[in-house]
Amino acid sequence: MRQEKWRRALAAVCGCVLVAAMAACGGGGGGGGGGGLPILPPAPAPEQPAPPPPSSTGRVVSETVSAKAYGVDYRIDIYIPAGYDAGTDAYATIYALDGDATNGLPDTRFTNLKNILQRRGTKAILVGIGGSARRQEDYNFPGATGYHGFLVKELVPYLESKYRMDPKRRMLSGLSTSGNLAATAMFLEAPDQLVFSYFLSTEAAFWQQKDLNYDLEQKMFTALAGKSLPATMVLARCDANCNGPLVKEMYDRLAARNYKDFKLTQTVFNSTHVGSDVLAFEDAISKLLP
Repeated sequence: MRQEKWRRALAAVCGCVLVAAMAACGGGGGGGGGGGLPILPPAPAPEQPAPPPPSSTGRVVSETVSAKAYGVDYRIDIYIPAGYDAGTDAYATIYALDGDATNGLPDTRFTNLKNILQRRGTKAILVGIGGSARRQEDYNFPGATGYHGFLVKELVPYLESKYRMDPKRRMLSGLSTSGNLAATAMFLEAPDQLVFSYFLSTEAAFWQQKDLNYDLEQKMFTALAGKSLPATMVLARCDANCNGPLVKEMYDRLAARNYKDFKLTQTVFNSTHVGSDVLAFEDAISKLLP
């Protein structure tokens, strides 16, 4: 009899322990009755990989921009130098005409100029403007007027709305036929307001429109009437079998004007017509953006 009482008491105690354990583990819930699965602690979130370190050589982005006035699309390659993404400074910007031209070299003009900026660690944005198949239409007049309008009214404002570009340090660079516009753009802008401050013209093919170029320069001279011309121009040429004679003639003409606040430089390289491009560009960048 006494043993029977102990068995009943022990069963009662075990039953209470079992019920308490089920309640603590979520068992005996409503609805369907029966014990549920144990609730496990949440699994730790997967470890996220660390973001890649900033590029030590910069990056290139590409897009297409349309000249709305005459309906032509241009491929635009933009070199963003190392350090840009981690800072807040505004950068000098070099607009390179003939950006997609190879000129018989393995790489495009944009790539060749970009390589110079990377190697030197220059804090400048390079904009390579394609469309070299239209070089005679876009870089010489009358088409150069509309093309120049595309640069200053559409392309420059568009890019400056996206990137930290210093409007006081816009540079225009060209070689041969594009070297024409890299110089004569100043003649178009100076009577009113300069959009570009630096004009880097290498081996310009001034012979293609010599008289028209001189007419435009004369109109600029007359319109300025002694007022300031706060611009820098570099006229580069090779020393033999190239466009040197007429580049020198343009240099002499501009130098004789004594434009107020105008900085004019002539550089000569022992190289070929095309080969002088990278030499002249690096020389100009070393002096203007040390």
